[in-house]
Amino acid sequence: MAADRYDELMARHDALTRELQERMRLHHEEMLPQMALLGSSAKGFGSRTDGIRLARDGSLDAILELQDVHGRTSTVVLRADPRRGVVEHVVGARAETEAEPSPRTRDETAERLTAVTALAHEHLPGAAPQDFLALLRPALRLEHAAEGDPVVGQLGGLPSLPINSWPVWDGHGPLSHVLTFECEAVAAMLPELGLPTTGRLAFFYFDGAFDDFTSAVGTWDPTTRPGSRVMHLHPDQAAPHDRMHLATPAPPGLTPFPAVALTAVRTMTWPGRESPTAEAVWARAGLVGPRPGVPAPPVAALYDALHELPHGGYDTHQIGGHACPQQNAVEMEVEQLHRGLTGEPFEWDDPQVQAAATGWQLVLQVASDDAADMMWGDVGQLYYLARSPGEPEEALATLQCG
Repeated sequence: MAADRYDELMARHDALTRELQERMRLHHEEMLPQMALLGSSAKGFGSRTDGIRLARDGSLDAILELQDVHGRTSTVVLRADPRRGVVEHVVGARAETEAEPSPRTRDETAERLTAVTALAHEHLPGAAPQDFLALLRPALRLEHAAEGDPVVGQLGGLPSLPINSWPVWDGHGPLSHVLTFECEAVAAMLPELGLPTTGRLAFFYFDGAFDDFTSAVGTWDPTTRPGSRVMHLHPDQAAPHDRMHLATPAPPGLTPFPAVALTAVRTMTWPGRESPTAEAVWARAGLVGPRPGVPAPPVAALYDALHELPHGGYDTHQIGGHACPQQNAVEMEVEQLHRGLTGEPFEWDDPQVQAAATGWQLVLQVASDDAADMMWGDVGQLYYLARSPGEPEEALATLQCG
């Protein structure tokens, strides 16, 4: 299916290229006789284009500038979409191609805050509700985009990368493209996270399919760190010959996930029950469970109720906010990987380790998704966390499944 989409995309690209070349040829033929008539008073003429770009709606755009012998410049915008072939658009379309406005998003934070506040006061005693609510963080929940929804990212599919830059884990194989989103749109919707405001973030992971699942990526083994990667792509900072405006073909032997367009909903999230920040609240309130992994009854009741809220479970694609773990605190797992890379000691019950783990911030959570043929373990989730979301390429990844 992904190969069919790519073939269709390349067919439209070829058709648009032919149209550009034909219009440039006709312009040249039209200007030559006029230049001969005008003689020395003629200005230089010509044509230029910055190439073909893949727009957010899946169409291919190209801007052609034509200069005549009088020095006047006209602009033609050509678009190739899957339904109508190559068509000419008005000049005003240039603004859409070069700088598409940040899409608006649905916002359910107020509704979510009301629901979580009521549950916290219902189940937690004393000052614990206020302490717990102080930990809430806004996030963007990513959903499959329906017709007319603003698209902020793409799950699976093929990314658009600079030439020869597809991430590879040496000795194991190429990483799979997991998800890409537009920084400008996401930063406008979720400024609290502190992500870069330009370019795109592309997330990759070695899921094992390339080598028939003989290699596994895990936070317990720092040598597997190259099995995950976040790329901050700056298309405006690269020379045209160094970048591709279209989807980058997958390396030989790697089958990409099917592409799914994503839209965003601004929401509110709570920390995992065993996260270091939540554990501190339980300790202050005398709500520590009878043994590790077993919560106190009020905490268990609260989280059972939270998981009954719409989109309160383990099947959510999400940018920022708190992770929804399926096992241990994901902050502790990436702290384990970090310490393995730096050679520092790691113990799960070390207070210093737990304090350090609170510094990790979720950048992206990706759930298993049938539409994208994505399965992380046994219906698990993939998490990317960073010390500073403003430097997302330093993010570390962990995978959990039930």
